[in-house]
Amino acid sequence: MMERVTVDILHECLIEKIVSYLSFKDAAKMSILSKTWLRLWLTHPNVEFKYPYSGKHYSGEILDPIMDRYRDRKIVIDKFELSYYNFSYHIIVKWLDIAVTNGAKYLFFKVHNFSLPIFTILAGKSLTELVVECCTLIPVSFSSGMTNCNSLRKLSLTDVNLDENMIQTLLNCCPLIVSFIVDQCWGSKKIELLNLHKIKSVYIKNRRELNQLVKIQAPTLEHLTYDGYILGKLDIVECENLKSLDISHVKISHGFLQNLISGSQSLKDLKIQFCGNIMEIDSSNLESLVYMGCKIPKLKIARESRQLKHLKIVLNCSGSLKAAWFCNLREFLSNSISCPEVSLDLSQCNEINLTDLQLHHGVAIPKVGVLNVICRWTDGECPTFLDALLWSCHPRRLNIISKSATFECFINRLIYMKNLSHFSEPWHSQLKGAQAYIFDDSRSQNRHRVELNKEELSITPDWKWKTVNYYILLDW
Repeated sequence: MMERVTVDILHECLIEKIVSYLSFKDAAKMSILSKTWLRLWLTHPNVEFKYPYSGKHYSGEILDPIMDRYRDRKIVIDKFELSYYNFSYHIIVKWLDIAVTNGAKYLFFKVHNFSLPIFTILAGKSLTELVVECCTLIPVSFSSGMTNCNSLRKLSLTDVNLDENMIQTLLNCCPLIVSFIVDQCWGSKKIELLNLHKIKSVYIKNRRELNQLVKIQAPTLEHLTYDGYILGKLDIVECENLKSLDISHVKISHGFLQNLISGSQSLKDLKIQFCGNIMEIDSSNLESLVYMGCKIPKLKIARESRQLKHLKIVLNCSGSLKAAWFCNLREFLSNSISCPEVSLDLSQCNEINLTDLQLHHGVAIPKVGVLNVICRWTDGECPTFLDALLWSCHPRRLNIISKSATFECFINRLIYMKNLSHFSEPWHSQLKGAQAYIFDDSRSQNRHRVELNKEELSITPDWKWKTVNYYILLDW
């Protein structure tokens, strides 16, 4: 009895405030404390029906009366979430109608293989954010007398089946959306974002099997992320207020990037991942540039510009490395003011003609904070690779992920370069302070110092042919 008095001593408005901060599930647990807590839970503004609910699988007979209470007493619903429930179609539609009628502002729906009447949901005048996953949208034609959902600001569709007519109808009905997400949806070969006068952010990720065209004409757009999954095509016009652009695996026409950058002086953050036809990147107005790809583009930057504060380069090379590749790398890095991190993923290694490198002394050797090198060859023979690598840039720290035989080759070459009596390159003398360490694996903090004052390194049989993390500190 004393416990009941302690609970009820709180003022009802304070209990109501506490309940409003709890999730629907946690508020249900608190409802056993007293009739006041139970009554306030029954008016909780956030309704969540998620499987499993409170550790059990509740039937529609248990949950349906809860929604009836909200309907009959006209209890305001701010947030409604329904996921993973296999109820009858008419019960789910009924609950959605109650949520929309009672003023839901946020609605999350995830029921597999369900044909969702999305335009019934959009009839609500209070809805500001709609998230739909793993279902099919019921097709509706323009002639069905649909009205605009002018309240909606955020629309997110993930793994949803919708055709071109459906997506265009949706966008036409929600002209004031600010954020639009289409993540691996299927059924539509084309997405056109036109006449969206408030749109600020767009995220589109293509599915593997879709050869999809995305066309965007949005002067208000500020942030765009697009992953074409190799087969996608992107066409952007009139996006002069774009601030950040993240494109991956997309077919773009020659000059597309240059025209986009020159047409949007506000573009500050650029991320490019494995896109073809990237010949040159104008970074004069950029503050951040992340480039991942197989080919080394030319980097154009105004010498008086000091805006580029972050530069990250990840290069994948599946073919044989030649002297010209290292020359391109040196030129690319030399055009940046500073490059804190560069990553190289290399499949093959062959003899590098160092004489060819000596012919390209016009560009100063750039400095790099961290150089990550993944070496995928297994034979360990790469006598001139380290020479070419250190000719292309001077890293403060060189991280190597390779077979131990390859690392042994690297270290022996480094020892040879340190011990040269007459240095073939002036910068060889700067290797005297080099230190090398071996990590047991990528998760371990245990490291082993490698002695570089010997004539040759010999890795013990226990380490042979293991793929381990190594790093070398270079004191330039």
